[in-house]
Amino acid sequence: MTEKDAKDLLYDLWSNGEIPNNFDENHSDFDKAVKYTIKKGTFDYEGFMEAMAIIRFGIWQVESDALVAKGGHDYIIECSRFWETRDYNGYLVWDWLVHLAQKTWIDKESVKDLNTAFFFCQDYFREYKPKNLPYVSTAQTLNIQKQILEVQEVMVRSERTSKNGIVEFDSERMLKYRDLMNDIKYL
Repeated sequence: MTEKDAKDLLYDLWSNGEIPNNFDENHSDFDKAVKYTIKKGTFDYEGFMEAMAIIRFGIWQVESDALVAKGGHDYIIECSRFWETRDYNGYLVWDWLVHLAQKTWIDKESVKDLNTAFFFCQDYFREYKPKNLPYVSTAQTLNIQKQILEVQEVMVRSERTSKNGIVEFDSERMLKYRDLMNDIKYL
């Protein structure tokens, strides 16, 4: 099977609704799917996804070069980026865990899988760890992450939605969000 044949097959499966509607040429795994299809001579979405995974934690799938959120999120953390940090009010913390806690699709349950997958990847991809990485507080990271999720939960409970299903934002809610985020306590 040629590359063109593989792409045509994937396009046909996509246009017939036999693979997820976001699984097109812009999908992060599309090029891998083309190679898989050339090798196998056909494409089985479930088989492809299983072949990609080293291990899974909920929606988080560890692949040979990244951690990928599946289930419609298609969020990718490249294998060399697990040691990115940020200064959070004077504490050096793991950037991805704080950043992702602010996403609406991460909640108190799914964050457990994220954290497990993240720390698994730090070990699995340890060859990419910078030699000069200073101390990063995992305790502060998880403490801050937990409080961010609590703030998100409070904000969701106070959301007002219009008759058209649009979330209404006002300056009072934005000030409340700012105050809650500024009130994060540190260990």
